[in-house]
Amino acid sequence: MAQAKGRPYSPDELARRFSHAVFPRTTNRYGCVTLHSYHFYVEEGLPKTQVLLWVYGEQLRATFENVMLAEYHCRYDGQRQEVRDISEGVFYRTRFASLQESLIPLTPQESLVVYHPRHPRRRVVPSSPARQLWLFELVQTG
Repeated sequence: MAQAKGRPYSPDELARRFSHAVFPRTTNRYGCVTLHSYHFYVEEGLPKTQVLLWVYGEQLRATFENVMLAEYHCRYDGQRQEVRDISEGVFYRTRFASLQESLIPLTPQESLVVYHPRHPRRRVVPSSPARQLWLFELVQTG
């Protein structure tokens, strides 16, 4: 049996070394985050909390305090440093889960990733005020 060789790194050092694929995000009140126009579920028990999104290979992993919260399949464009697609969510039971159960529990098969396409910003040309037309025109006679 072979032994693994390597060096231990602190969490801060690992974050620095992999920072090109780490995205800190803050969850909304429902436990969802937005990344590159994709809006998706992470953990309902962590409302308005900063979590880390790690892209590793074709996996997008959401973590908080070194605990895996959720994992999604994704396509990542390394040149543009942008996620191209997110799908197939897997959620893990954690100590952060809300004590109050959901009215309708979310399962991996029911996970929904919402994509909001970016629209190019249109240049707004300020319009000049419309010229008021005269109701009557005074004309000098004679």
